[in-house]
Order: sequence, then C-alpha cells, then structure tokens
Amino acid sequence: MKRIALSVLMMALPLAAFAADGQIGCNPNGSQAELNACSAGDFAKADQELNKVWKAIQTKYKDQPVFLEKLKASQKLWLQFRDAEVEANYPVGKNENASAQYGSVYPMCVGTVKARLTQQRTEQLKTWLDGAQEGDVCSGSIKNSAELK
Repeated sequence: MKRIALSVLMMALPLAAFAADGQIGCNPNGSQAELNACSAGDFAKADQELNKVWKAIQTKYKDQPVFLEKLKASQKLWLQFRDAEVEANYPVGKNENASAQYGSVYPMCVGTVKARLTQQRTEQLKTWLDGAQEGDVCSGSIKNSAELK
C-alpha cells in the first residue's frame, strides 16, 4: 500500500512544480520535492525535443529503410546506454532502495543525468537533419540512397 501511495505522490510531484502559465518553476531554493519535479520536467522537455528530432528524421529519410532500420537499432542501444549510465552514476543493488541509499535528492539527480544525456543524443541526431560540416568526409552521411534500398 505504501508503494501505491508513493507512486501516486511521485506522479503528482511534477505537476506541483508547474506555474500558472504552464511553465516549470525551477526555484533553486525550493523544496526537494519541487527540485525533483523541476528535474523531471527538464528531462521531459529534453525527451520531447529528442522525439521531435526523431520524427523529423523519420520523415526526411522515409525512402531509406535500411538507414532507418540501422538508426532505430542505434537508438535502442542508446536507450540501454542511457539507463546503464544512470545506474553507474547511482548504483543500487537488487534488494536496495535507491531513495534510502541516496536520499530525497535521488529523483533530481536521475532526472538531471537523463536530461543531459538526452540533450547530447538529440544533438547527435540533429546532424542527420542539419548535415555534416563541409569537408567532413567521414560524417557517415548517406551519400548514395540507392545503395541503402
């Protein structure tokens, strides 16, 4: 029963940090719950941006199924990396409680790491939309779409 109540509370916390205009209020002097919610909001924004870029890539390269298949495999592995990186930063054993081990800052810390990694991945993916720098012959750009069909 405690887990259900905690889960409901954790889902409600991000909503508590929203200001009247719908923007996340990130007060560095706020309560830990507010800071946790702010961090979750930062991660949500980063994830939304990543999904926006992902959809744009899907549209731009819709005629290149091999590329999209390979990129999807890369993205799945990146998600595994992201989660493993969080676990490496905040290792918790199978029968341990992360909040008990790291305290009430744990959700904030996890959200911060996930947001940072997601922003980095978004920048990596944007190169498929923006193109490579001129002269970068090893950019991995798709040079001959006929080869990939």
